[in-house]
Amino acid sequence: MQTVTASSWHLHKASLLSPGMTESLPTEFEVVVVGTGLVESMVAAASARMGHTTLHVDTAKYYGGDWAAFTWEGLQGWIKGEEGQLESEEKKVELDEGEEFIALRDNKTILNVKENWYCDKEDDSMKSEADINAAGEEAGTVETNHQPLDAEGDSGQTIKDQPSQHAASANQKWDKETLLAQSRKFNLDLTPRLLFARGPMVELLISSNISRYTEFKSVTRVLTMLEGKLEQVPSSRSDVFNTRHISVVEKRILMKFLTQCLQDDEAHQDPSKTFGDYLKSQKLTPNLTHFVVHSIAMTPLDCPITTGLQATRKFLSSLGRFGPTPFLWSMYGTGELPQAFCRLCAVFGGVYYLGRSLEGVVVKEGRAKGVVTEGRKISCEHLVMPESKLPSKLAIENNEVTTSRAMFLSKESLLPTEKEQLTFLSLPQEGNKPIRVIEVGAGTAACPKGLHVLHATVEGELELEDVLKSEGLVKEEKLVYSLTFSQVGSKGGEKTTLENMWGASGPVAELDFDDAIEQARGIYKGMFPGEEFLPRAPDPEEIILGGEEGGEGDEVTADMKEESSDNAKKEDIETVDNENKDSQHEAEDEEPAVPTTE
Repeated sequence: MQTVTASSWHLHKASLLSPGMTESLPTEFEVVVVGTGLVESMVAAASARMGHTTLHVDTAKYYGGDWAAFTWEGLQGWIKGEEGQLESEEKKVELDEGEEFIALRDNKTILNVKENWYCDKEDDSMKSEADINAAGEEAGTVETNHQPLDAEGDSGQTIKDQPSQHAASANQKWDKETLLAQSRKFNLDLTPRLLFARGPMVELLISSNISRYTEFKSVTRVLTMLEGKLEQVPSSRSDVFNTRHISVVEKRILMKFLTQCLQDDEAHQDPSKTFGDYLKSQKLTPNLTHFVVHSIAMTPLDCPITTGLQATRKFLSSLGRFGPTPFLWSMYGTGELPQAFCRLCAVFGGVYYLGRSLEGVVVKEGRAKGVVTEGRKISCEHLVMPESKLPSKLAIENNEVTTSRAMFLSKESLLPTEKEQLTFLSLPQEGNKPIRVIEVGAGTAACPKGLHVLHATVEGELELEDVLKSEGLVKEEKLVYSLTFSQVGSKGGEKTTLENMWGASGPVAELDFDDAIEQARGIYKGMFPGEEFLPRAPDPEEIILGGEEGGEGDEVTADMKEESSDNAKKEDIETVDNENKDSQHEAEDEEPAVPTTE
């Protein structure tokens, strides 16, 4: 069970209005996309946007695949397999001469799932049904957590204006029944990600106008671990001069270094030098080096100088666009982003076919001729599907990547303050990749008030719960629940042994969405060379109907498209975090926000 956001509601409506009976489903499409993960959803949206007939099919009954976000009840169902893939039964299908049927495989992409309960467990025999119903009424189970938030929150007041409610929530007793009663107040991500304010995903959402289906909140603080304590990373000029953890001399060195990073031309750098060599040449102290390496560039010292400079510039260029830090968080979770792309696909005529069996692929003379679903052959010119489903004889071996994930429900924040914070922490690990920690609360619709959701992600296999406990980031006496698991993805490309079939890999350990976007662009370019990837979609009021070809109506439409294209360059996505309005207006590069449509 997923939460009912505007995007998911429209998508459910589209799936109901699409041919519901297998017999009435068209038998030919230009593009068939299997799976509703982020890469697949971007490809489906791009295909439908350019007028290609598109079928988007998934054996699961929810959107997002390994990128999904669940309510509490939905997460428990996913763990038990109730929200899993529909098992495909082998059914006979008539094939043309020379065609071959190849059954799909179903490699597991989620492994080692383990959950721990820390909340008080009450004896069910001592708790009456009336008590459970009362808990449900208190939690407001009939309310949805997806009403559009105004500038100050869902109730017209900020968290700091409600100290009594916050204190009451902090003292609330959490048990399994209470969590279940407040199920719809959770949005728990399988693959949590942040977006750089000037990163590729934000730019894609703006340029394609998909930003109207999304809402974001600015990350309010970036933390680092310094001498065993959590400290805030200075992310602006005022932060640099106000922090107590950097001396006056170091502040001048840091400001000079950051200015120099924006000015240095990578072409004039010695490619044999490392980023660490560059930092030494800028006379950074060990204290400043820690801040730059672990919280700004987030690259190792031995990486090439060009890589380090690019990462530093990406951080600096995103500062001030939407808030005090360079990062954004998707309201209702990262799982909203695949749904936003699916919604665009549905708007432009894409057909959705969810919760259906998918038996295999029909192949002839080195090309995919179609897929078999519900015992029927659906022909296509291009086929995209997750790598985990690719038949072994059609897949090309790629570098498998394992990502360790942990999710915690806690009654206390990482670094408690009066106001609720949206936090990012990059935790260095000796000999391993850094652990990326994201903490979200009720203000992002991630959980009920009184709880905090802490997501931890690291590349490779690591016992994240043990590590975070040993670092003091999670305290067992404050924990309510924890979930750990491993995600299996791959790097290396989208190619298969068939010239018109592409494989989409699952999520890998990255902070933003660079790899996923690059992969989607590569797949679309392979299908339709020369076509633009996700051009701007017009708003409803920009669409003019009834104009004759070559007539006045077409001229008006053309002018409007040109004007819309110019305006698109000036537009930004909408954030619902307005506590930072002053800092946004003071930013020199601030741009007007695009209104959200629900």
